[in-house]
Amino acid sequence: MAKKNNLKSVRLSDQVMDYVINFEGDGFNQKFENLVLFCMEQEETKKQKIAFLDQQIIKQYKKLDALRQLTSEIGDVRRALTHLERQTNDLSDLMDKLLKDKDDDPELPFP
Repeated sequence: MAKKNNLKSVRLSDQVMDYVINFEGDGFNQKFENLVLFCMEQEETKKQKIAFLDQQIIKQYKKLDALRQLTSEIGDVRRALTHLERQTNDLSDLMDKLLKDKDDDPELPFP
């Protein structure tokens, strides 16, 4: 363990004091130092994990945007098909009318 040349006095809230006391070590000084060393060791790991999760979030947002675009395109196609279906029905109605008119007037020039 490193030589301890720094003598400091600190004031702690009860909450922080309880946390330090419950950390592993033999006395307050050792517990406090172990806690700080633990945090230092964990800091880089946590930063890396956060960076990884940030990248995953960005990927998921890109996927979500792609799905929204696809959904929009599907909606456009659906509307176009609905419009086409209406036009087909209108054409069918006209053909039925023409055929009915032909039955009523055999001299009309269509079969």
